[in-house]
Amino acid sequence: MKESPQDVVTAPYGTWSSPLGAAEVAAGAAPIFDAAFRGDEIFYSTKIPAEKARTGLVRTSLSRPGEREQVIPTGFNIRSAVHEYGGASWALDQNSEVIYFVNAADQRVWQIIPGRAPHALTPDSSGRIRYGDLRMSPWGLLCVREDCRATRRERAIVLLTKHGTTNVLSTHSHFMAWPRLSPDGSTLAFIGWEHPNMPWDGTTLWLVDVRTPATPAVAVLSGDGIERPRRSDPSMPSPTDPGISLLQPEFTSDSSLHVISDHQGHWSLFELDFDPVAARPLVTDDRQAPAPERIGFDRLRPVIDTGEEIGGALWQLGTRWHLNDGDEVWAHSQAATATLVRRRLSLSDKTLTPSDTTWETIDTTGETFGTIELLDLGRTHLLLTVKSTRRPGVLYAVDRATGLFTEIASERLDTHQGYYSRAQVGELGGVPVVIHPPHNPRFAAPVDELPPFVVSIHGGPTGQATPEMTARTSFFTSQGIGVLEVNYGGSTGFGRAWRDRLRGGWGVIDVEDTVAAVNGLVAAGLADPNRIAISGASSGGWTVLSALASTNVFACGTSYFGVTDLMRFVVDTHDFESHYIDGLVGPWPAAQDEYITRSPIRRTSDITVPVAVMQGDRDPIVPPSQAQEFVDTLELAGVEYIYRLYKGESHGFVRAETIIDSLESEFGFYVDVFGIPRAHQHG
Repeated sequence: MKESPQDVVTAPYGTWSSPLGAAEVAAGAAPIFDAAFRGDEIFYSTKIPAEKARTGLVRTSLSRPGEREQVIPTGFNIRSAVHEYGGASWALDQNSEVIYFVNAADQRVWQIIPGRAPHALTPDSSGRIRYGDLRMSPWGLLCVREDCRATRRERAIVLLTKHGTTNVLSTHSHFMAWPRLSPDGSTLAFIGWEHPNMPWDGTTLWLVDVRTPATPAVAVLSGDGIERPRRSDPSMPSPTDPGISLLQPEFTSDSSLHVISDHQGHWSLFELDFDPVAARPLVTDDRQAPAPERIGFDRLRPVIDTGEEIGGALWQLGTRWHLNDGDEVWAHSQAATATLVRRRLSLSDKTLTPSDTTWETIDTTGETFGTIELLDLGRTHLLLTVKSTRRPGVLYAVDRATGLFTEIASERLDTHQGYYSRAQVGELGGVPVVIHPPHNPRFAAPVDELPPFVVSIHGGPTGQATPEMTARTSFFTSQGIGVLEVNYGGSTGFGRAWRDRLRGGWGVIDVEDTVAAVNGLVAAGLADPNRIAISGASSGGWTVLSALASTNVFACGTSYFGVTDLMRFVVDTHDFESHYIDGLVGPWPAAQDEYITRSPIRRTSDITVPVAVMQGDRDPIVPPSQAQEFVDTLELAGVEYIYRLYKGESHGFVRAETIIDSLESEFGFYVDVFGIPRAHQHG
């Protein structure tokens, strides 16, 4: 119902009533993770809030998207635990009705035909052997396998046949992603990297001959550990960079592929030609194999370069930023906002030339996209999810001929669109930000009152704040508390140089950028300087606690499963991130002093404002022991705090009751600190 002017009530910020309560935020969340075509059918994985937020698989169709069927029965939960974050946990066999998926409880690969009971494809290991990055091929199911039975994690790219036989194709790298087989099945391509690099630091493209069990590597394009000379262009990477980040190889023929590289200062899409493996002599003993060819970056030819980022931080396996079928290349280009772009390939021979790099923007919605996730490219349509300033999250099928977007499913189940925040992209203090002013169609604040704000720190720290309608942000803004999201140095979406500003400076650069943005917000007259809180999760929680210990800008802060002790983190955390701090702060033990002096647990005596700590008791990334020790030191230092430990929760809360309690606790915490009288909440 449209509100008339007389319906608007004047009331102080923080006292506005809103239908977007914590229960609505929790109950309405049904994020869509992946989607794929099989003929006219569309399958997509999504959370099922009513079933303890398990991930299920929905079948619908392009012609009848309103008709939906749950494919995976109750008792199964689709989720891979490879690298702890998982990703690409299911795949369709295009030549049969079979669907493959990883079950969260046992980490086995299961197969199911809709309407029948699932059965396991891999042996039971009590969850100690994991599978992820599932990719169907004509020869079987490609996976990244992670063996956790020994102290050192062992990973391999394997091919599973429909009968459950396992063929090991590569163990060439400690970490591996995006396994792909060439059209003739002779060549395996994948991205690998080694400690201490993360995949956004330096990686290597491997090409492996898989025609014999010896599986020798035949060529590598290595960006792992390369140091480049200083350049006069400040947008180019500095000489302290760890290397070049290569992402997502996709074959275009038996002797060519597309791959993402950031060697020119930002992630862009390139083509690489190589000698066909099928023409090489067979090698049956890997000890007799010649050394792999070292491919130079001068061999890469541009496919799409928007000047923005086609690529991002690989936290979850299987993420895709480009898709092609030989006729067209589609890509997701990211800066402060997201853009869908397409390039049509030559109709004569599908080859690329340096002068033929024309691409076009596809936008028939009129919306500003915050993020795009490319999912699948069908014969007539493209599948993707979009979060925008108008919609919280939608799965679309994009018509390849007309560019028209057809909605297949929505991530939100509520109807209170008028109460969602109105995101504004900008820059404050030289730092990219997204501003969400207080917004409620039924309320206005007194003209002489400045609004309170929560500064939201994204995780990663390679994450990115983008302009989106989110229920969590709107929970605050619709009640009269603004939200400022900060893309501090280290954030993706703004090129390699901005991402590398944080190298060695975690806990310093991120805090300085956040304070600069807040000062800009206050200087612009947009916020009450005495009522500014700071909140963040995971690495964002670290920035929150570091800011509270080193500045006097914030009235309070909330840390969701945030890192508090670097020395404990490098000991307790999992393999994927066990050397992450080497780049963010410095290698252990050379940087021991920095580990100690920057850790918030060593600085609680410098914190003079209240702190809220939210933690899951099953968190493998930041174990609950860190949170407990931190609140113990707050107690000793006499710092006011609240502490919530949630049973059964991991690194990111999923249960409705947890989301409700943590949100209500956080909001109530700000109400008390900001001095907003609870008795005067306006309805």
